[in-house]
Amino acid sequence: MDVSDRREYGSLERETRDSSDADSDLEELQGDIAKFDESVREFLASHHGSSDVPRLARGGARGRGARGPRKAAKPRGDITARLSRVNQAFLAGDYDQAVDLAFEVIRINAETHQAWTALSSIFRERGELDRALSAMVYAAHLRPKDVSGWLRCASFALDTIEEDEKTNLNTARLCYSAALRADPTHIDARLGKAAVCHRQGHHAAAVAEYKIVLRSRPYDLDLVRKLAESCVDSKNPSTTLPTAIQAYRQFFDHGVESQSSDDLQPLWHDVGIYVELFAAAERYGEAIHELKALSRWLVGRVSEKFWDDYQADDREWDIDADRRSHVSDYSANHFNQTLYGSALPLDLRVRLATYRLRLSHESEALRHLDWFDTSDSRTADFVGDFPFLIYELGTELARCGRQGLAAKYFELLRREVTEPDPATLLQLGRCYLTLGEQPAAEECFLAAIDADEDSIEARVELANMYERAREDEEALILAAEAMALKEAREQPSSAPLEGDGESPEAIQRPKRAVGSKQRMRKPRAQAADSTAAAGDVSKKSIVPRRYRPKRLAGPDKRLQDEQARAVKLSHQYEAVRDLKRQIMAGRHDLVPTWMATSKELVDDFRSLKRFYTWDKYLRFLGPRGPPQHPGAGETHDSELTQMYERLTRSIAPHGDFHGRDLTIAGLMSHEGIAFEDWLDLFLDYAIGLAIAHRREEAYQICQAARDSTVFQSSKHEFAIYVAWSVCAIYTSDEERCVSVARHLMRDGAITDSYRMFALLSRLCQSPVSWYTSGPAQKFILRQIKAIDARNGGVPAEATGQSGTIDAGGQQRVRGFEVDVCLLMLYGHILFTSTSYAYSLGYFLRARSLDPTNSMVNLSLGLAYVHYGLKRQSANRQYLLLQGQTFLFQYLQGAPGMANESNTTKAERFYNVGRLFQLLGISYLGSNYYATALELCRKEEGGKDLSACIVLNSVVSLLSVGNKALALSLLKSNLKL
Repeated sequence: MDVSDRREYGSLERETRDSSDADSDLEELQGDIAKFDESVREFLASHHGSSDVPRLARGGARGRGARGPRKAAKPRGDITARLSRVNQAFLAGDYDQAVDLAFEVIRINAETHQAWTALSSIFRERGELDRALSAMVYAAHLRPKDVSGWLRCASFALDTIEEDEKTNLNTARLCYSAALRADPTHIDARLGKAAVCHRQGHHAAAVAEYKIVLRSRPYDLDLVRKLAESCVDSKNPSTTLPTAIQAYRQFFDHGVESQSSDDLQPLWHDVGIYVELFAAAERYGEAIHELKALSRWLVGRVSEKFWDDYQADDREWDIDADRRSHVSDYSANHFNQTLYGSALPLDLRVRLATYRLRLSHESEALRHLDWFDTSDSRTADFVGDFPFLIYELGTELARCGRQGLAAKYFELLRREVTEPDPATLLQLGRCYLTLGEQPAAEECFLAAIDADEDSIEARVELANMYERAREDEEALILAAEAMALKEAREQPSSAPLEGDGESPEAIQRPKRAVGSKQRMRKPRAQAADSTAAAGDVSKKSIVPRRYRPKRLAGPDKRLQDEQARAVKLSHQYEAVRDLKRQIMAGRHDLVPTWMATSKELVDDFRSLKRFYTWDKYLRFLGPRGPPQHPGAGETHDSELTQMYERLTRSIAPHGDFHGRDLTIAGLMSHEGIAFEDWLDLFLDYAIGLAIAHRREEAYQICQAARDSTVFQSSKHEFAIYVAWSVCAIYTSDEERCVSVARHLMRDGAITDSYRMFALLSRLCQSPVSWYTSGPAQKFILRQIKAIDARNGGVPAEATGQSGTIDAGGQQRVRGFEVDVCLLMLYGHILFTSTSYAYSLGYFLRARSLDPTNSMVNLSLGLAYVHYGLKRQSANRQYLLLQGQTFLFQYLQGAPGMANESNTTKAERFYNVGRLFQLLGISYLGSNYYATALELCRKEEGGKDLSACIVLNSVVSLLSVGNKALALSLLKSNLKL
């Protein structure tokens, strides 16, 4: 019996001991019944001439002609009994026991279908939907020919799709594929797979599945609609649109020929889809022909085929009968006049007008527009129902030179659509620009940028306007923003190609509406879709939002806007201060609100050119200079590049004096808020971003504060770099901590700056490699050499003259300043990198400057001891004794420290005890530990140190084998 058999036997034996006698009898009886049933089946099969069946059931060799998977054997009696207990526990609500019993069955035989289905039901009741789906899929694999099982799995995956959309869609697609392998003719499985493929963005696969179903159900309208939607949304609609057109044509031909008396009113919607397919393929003439023919059929005039001869105009659908009366066949008919002009729905009439404009049939298009009065409420209602059609109509009118009429439709669309649409505002601004209404055009372009922060076209239009109006600075800013957005769009994306999902280009490409009541696609939604397709969860714009004053408006309007903005900023700043006070009082739930309000204020300040030099400001906007391939693109791109370079040459060299002008003018505030308060706002917001683990954004805020021309004093710079270091600590950026500390040492070489270097390296929990890195060593050594050079090349302690130690730890000798902390810092860097012999030289230099400093003596003692413990040490005993000498001086303390606290004394005894424990002299270390622990108990606040002392004492006692005393010490100090 192998290990697995013994384990299984042991589990069965334990379960048998735990069960009652009645359960044992029941299992035995059920096993006997199962054997009896098997023998009966074999007997009957042998008498019917199918002796192979029981042999296969017993697991014998299968026949050469056998196909498909092996039929599952009937569960044994013990398995059946366990499944019965699973059902009983499940019905009793004891889901934990039911899960254990089900897993026990699976351990015995993993191919037990009932166990997996029971697990799925249990997990579903417990709310573990992902595990329930996994169990269902396992169960379905055990019965691969059961189509209903695969369909149930797919339906459950789609019903619980909010758990994990991507995974559940993949699971549903695999389940539908498995169902189709079992039954390739199953229509529901194929339709389900097509719907999932469409939802995943695999439109080519969806089209292929719909085409297969369409062969057996060619007149299913819902199927034709789904096929058309997939064809329009595919990556290459030019190749798939003919398929949708043919499907719709086949459906409509059948409807016309069958003369069905059913209600035809819902088909108006499909006529709109059908003709839009032709328009998407740029077959406008065919679109017009099919629109008129099908509309004639739907109103009940299918017999009037003579109208097909009049494709150059749309007289059939005129308001009056003037042009229709010239047609002889029309005069002979007896149809009601209401079946002509007014019978055509308005959305189809707008499509007719748009197609005529695209074919340059301008007069015929304007006849259709006579039906629409822009001041009528019914027209406004129609615009609200079909905004995309009105947008296309306005675009075609503007292209044909009818900007005045197009502006009316765009204004109507602007009023009726709830959300500002950047595409509409851009087209409306271009119309006003052509009409010579510059302020109105400026307002539309600014509104388009507010609605879509990534709009390049609106920025280019505004930049051209401002350049013509001699507003070169604002024109350069807009051109720089456009360049930044252009560079971001040209970056390669990792989005999958067709078959694995849509590319960003396919998603960003504007798609024609396929439904007559389909709402206009919002550019914001498009941007969100493209961002999601590219795998980026961040919706932050490349160019930050900023205040954009109206340059072309009247003086009164501009003054009014400035006053309103000042009031808004003042209210926002008061809100930020109030929120900060509440957060400090414990209202941490207000942090997101405070962050959002602070961001608006900070972005507003950063957006003002007068607070930055041109190079800093243009770097803030995003562009890194002209594109690498200025001519390898469209004409629009080359024009943008030329304008950017032209404005940069003419403006940027003169833009570095704004900060000096502010200083000369003595300006101390902005919008009534002092610059000191603005800096506090910047730094608070940066630290808030760091706490939220948004490192790069926090660094950008710190850099923006550093680059501003109003924060250039040494006091401001020190505060900025301290806040920058705090951000680096919160985000665990060791390299940034070291670089900030080095900057503080370079600009202010004082004792606190050297302490800051050690403190930041300690707080950031950085690897020792950053603290002891080569650049850091060279940087500090250069400062030491500079001090020595100022002192005539001779160290101060070598002159034999004593100096005076000031409050900052610096000794003044012959007018020179020698910083003890600098020597100790470099010594500790060498000590940490195990260069003990070299560190001793700098520790000794520091001791000659300050011989009573306890830290110097402790460092010297540890350096000697560690050097003595190295294998390469020449005189180990001398080095160890020398180290003990300095440590005993450290233990005695400085002469002026007689009144030090018990905690400080305990720390000294603890450090000396650690020394003897390191040297392996545990009994001496224990004596010092005991003294330190007694001192800690005499004073409050020594709990952390006492815990360390007890821990080291226990380890020391265990190392010498004194387990009883170690246990006693641990019990006496352990508090649960």
